[in-house]
Amino acid sequence: MSRSCLILLLALALPLATAQAADGDAAKRAIQKLAPMQQIKNFKVSALPGYYEGVLIGQVVYASADGRYLIRGAQIDDTTQGTNLTDSSMAALRLQALATIGRDQRLIYEPANPKHRITVFTDVDCPFCRRLHAQMSEYHKLGIAIDYVFFPLNIHPDADKKSADVWCAADPKAAYDTVMLGRSVDRLSCANPVVATKQIGTDIGINSTPTAVGPDGHVFTSTVLMSPQRLLAELEKSAAPKIAERAR
Repeated sequence: MSRSCLILLLALALPLATAQAADGDAAKRAIQKLAPMQQIKNFKVSALPGYYEGVLIGQVVYASADGRYLIRGAQIDDTTQGTNLTDSSMAALRLQALATIGRDQRLIYEPANPKHRITVFTDVDCPFCRRLHAQMSEYHKLGIAIDYVFFPLNIHPDADKKSADVWCAADPKAAYDTVMLGRSVDRLSCANPVVATKQIGTDIGINSTPTAVGPDGHVFTSTVLMSPQRLLAELEKSAAPKIAERAR
């Protein structure tokens, strides 16, 4: 290719690249206006044609390339058997966020040879969290490990401090078992992950407990989560494509 042709091609491509960048900026500005003081996460070109998307305060927001139109709520692609584009984006963000929470920031309950693992955002004063924990032996019998991360709800004003008390105990799991029975533990102070895990949960749209995130980043409904057998069925269903892929 001659030098003159190359220069011509670059000259033609530059306005297109500039326009695309400008479009992205306009979309980002439009999303940012919804919450000027909050950080937009995972801003990118959306699978929704003609739109960009970003996660703002735990919710996916779509903006047209020119920033004129905003869309919030689940977007479904009926051409791909009803794929929920919004949930897929949130699942990816959840996995990224959970990867930042190490084992040393979790309370890990696992059987000898776990087949499946879920992450559960929990509140020490949550009645449904207590019901879930009471079934731990049933989950373990089915090979399901549960990693708890603290997410004290604002409606439980003492839950933040109680969570820290559990974490700072000599045996945090024993202390958690105690509070899940409705009993108190010693008031203690130490470096703990409660503030960090609560913020991470907020960033990925967690707003209730217990909320369980599977290995693929998707959230289980409460009906599925509270039934060990139904949870196992959903975990095996989501794992099946990966197993088939490895077998090829």
